[in-house]
Amino acid sequence: MMKMKNIFYIISFVLLSSCNYLDVEPTGKVIPEKVTEFRAMMTSAYSKYPAYKHLLAMRADEVFPFTGEYSAYDRFIDFAIWNDNSPSMQETYPWLSLYNVIFYTNSVIDDVMSADVDTYDDTREQIKAEALLLRAYSHFELLNLYAVPYNPMTAVVDRGIPLSTKIDIEQNFIPAKVEEVYTQILSDIEEARDLLQIEEQPANVRYRFSKKSALALEARVRLYHAEWDNALALAEELIPMCQLENLNDASAISPYEVSSKEAILSLERVVSSAVATETYVLPNLKNQYNMMGDLRVSRYFLNTDDALVPNKCNSDNMKVTFRSAEIYLIAAEAAAHVNGKLDIAKTRLKELMKNRLAESYYSQKASEIDGMSQEALITEIADERARELALEGHRWYDLRRTTRPEIVKTYKNQEGITVTKTLMQDDSRYTISFPSEATTNNPNLKN
Repeated sequence: MMKMKNIFYIISFVLLSSCNYLDVEPTGKVIPEKVTEFRAMMTSAYSKYPAYKHLLAMRADEVFPFTGEYSAYDRFIDFAIWNDNSPSMQETYPWLSLYNVIFYTNSVIDDVMSADVDTYDDTREQIKAEALLLRAYSHFELLNLYAVPYNPMTAVVDRGIPLSTKIDIEQNFIPAKVEEVYTQILSDIEEARDLLQIEEQPANVRYRFSKKSALALEARVRLYHAEWDNALALAEELIPMCQLENLNDASAISPYEVSSKEAILSLERVVSSAVATETYVLPNLKNQYNMMGDLRVSRYFLNTDDALVPNKCNSDNMKVTFRSAEIYLIAAEAAAHVNGKLDIAKTRLKELMKNRLAESYYSQKASEIDGMSQEALITEIADERARELALEGHRWYDLRRTTRPEIVKTYKNQEGITVTKTLMQDDSRYTISFPSEATTNNPNLKN
């Protein structure tokens, strides 16, 4: 039996009708006292990280549910046509679930450094660092779901999301400004990097953060924060540690598999079984690929009689959060925005493509890239992100943080009627609204 303090916390969140939206009540869950018990709490935090990236693939221009006898249509159509807060939604974008994870991390951060050391296989510092990084990642995801896209000119006044950094039932949870949230995220990462003990996690626990995955997280955050020099420096620091699967080699493992040499953090199952079996790839994504020369097509999709359908990241051995290819793409994009670094951007992009394209097609693409202007190269990098990171949760965020283009989806509904839905350029729905239940119970979210 675990030794218990006489302090009990509910490890979940309850929406209240008061100014707070988080609550902590006694229910029999305990604050650990030993390092091994805090590790168990962190394991619970990781296990509760929600699966939702498939909903973003539906929201973006990647996949759409089949009509007819497929149950996925009713399950996903509201996500695909940006019909937020529909009462018919069978799933939801994460809100409580991410704050639930944050609650776990706050519990660890508050108390782990005073824990009794009862193992030589783990440390208080490593566990606290992982908690800080998981809290940072959860806040980062909430920010990119529910706050307006980052704009360096307005971020200090733009409404972000509530920050949860302590367990305090008297706290008023009011949305912080976008810049404040980024400041907290980067502060957590900085503190964690000073505490981390493990360079890289073995495959069986690669859902846990390490020094390598902390660098990857910070590189992504700096990129989204438009810190081009910092994002480039972090990616360049990581690249010597990042191997790429060469898909020209028939024995190569698919790069999104947990056992791949590209894996950096394997926390999330980003494609559900329903997405893998009951959706088709939209033309916006399909047309990005050279169907003969791009070796990812056969790894990522299946060509059926009816359509191109997803065939990646739909099982437990295909969890992916950070992997090597993204680091090359971060380096390329960041370098493309820095004066005098265009050659670095082209080099990193070509290094990735050389491992993804048939040799003859790669020669053609490399020649094209060598001749590109800065503007053309930035567009090509965005397209390569769409191809390489398809269905992994990046595309919706990339559309938001860059051009926020018009998206038109034409389909037949269950009655056989052709319907067209449009997300306009810079549409307000590029930001998902706070859940209606949350705004009803917490007036602070309505401001």
